[in-house]
Amino acid sequence: MKGRLNLASQRFGNERGPVLGFSLLCVVLLAVTARHAVEVRRLLPSRSSALQREVASLEAELAALHKEAADLKAGPSPERARVEEWQTVKDLVDRRVFRWTELFARLARTLPSDIRLTGITPTLNKGAVKLELRASVKTMDAGLAFIKTLEDQPEFQDVYPAGVGENGGKGAEKEFSYIMQYLVDAPDAPSKGAGR
Repeated sequence: MKGRLNLASQRFGNERGPVLGFSLLCVVLLAVTARHAVEVRRLLPSRSSALQREVASLEAELAALHKEAADLKAGPSPERARVEEWQTVKDLVDRRVFRWTELFARLARTLPSDIRLTGITPTLNKGAVKLELRASVKTMDAGLAFIKTLEDQPEFQDVYPAGVGENGGKGAEKEFSYIMQYLVDAPDAPSKGAGR
């Protein structure tokens, strides 16, 4: 018996490799298509409105920051600059009409004999007078007692020592610095001899 007759023009080859490769390529293509579908769905207007609102709010905030930066570069508004200028003029006038004799009279009335004033610096700010006194004292206790003496007077409030140091070359004296609020229009304290 002779071999079977093969009428094919070419020999039969194994087609599994190309079919498997084509199938794998189809699966990859299907996965990429699914991924694209998910991305398109995420970018639909119904999903992206929150993102658009966030972008719009960030753009509005950026515009406000640019405007604020431009305002800061331009300086204060004319009205604000005018108010600050008038406040400065008022403070200068207040400093000019500061009643030094009244302050000296009040200090002379309260100053103990063991304290010697070496400096007085008033600072006026919007009608309030902040006073800095520098004094040489013989002992630390005398310097601290002077705080109580000042606080007992109605015109001196919030008295506190700003600094204590050695008085250069003058024995054992201490240099005290006091800061307080000075009420210019406070009533005079009754003198120690009054009512006798």
